[in-house]
Amino acid sequence: MQPNSNYIALSPCNLKNIDMAKTLRVIDPFFIMELGDTFEFSDETNMYVSKHKEEFYKADSERVEDIKSSYSSEFQISVEYAQTLVKDGYLEEVEDDNKKSFVNIFDEIDNLLEKYKDGLATLNKDTMDLPACVKVEREVVLTNLVTLLEHLKSLKK
Repeated sequence: MQPNSNYIALSPCNLKNIDMAKTLRVIDPFFIMELGDTFEFSDETNMYVSKHKEEFYKADSERVEDIKSSYSSEFQISVEYAQTLVKDGYLEEVEDDNKKSFVNIFDEIDNLLEKYKDGLATLNKDTMDLPACVKVEREVVLTNLVTLLEHLKSLKK
């Protein structure tokens, strides 16, 4: 399925006024774009740009000339069209590393400890219909995780 090719964005748009990531990743191939290709926002053009360059070189001892070939392309889309492609499931926003919020590791340890201890507390009820070996394995894993996390938590100064 191809995106709506009738959509044309004529007005330039500044990304700062729109809540979108600076990088977009292709999650459903369209036009010449393949799965995993990315678009980067260009402040110069106020558009998302995807650049591709492929080169081929072969030195041939039997020939006087080497074989060289290269291909490059640039695909640009407007911010509005990028929003449409995200909404339609062709692109996804890639979170900037700078936008990731700080996670206190000790808060995360506390959350996991609570989760695993709850799992141990409800172990009998959760594994009532399962074979005994599954219950024992789950208990060993949860106990080991709790032990490890409590040790890591004790390292806090």
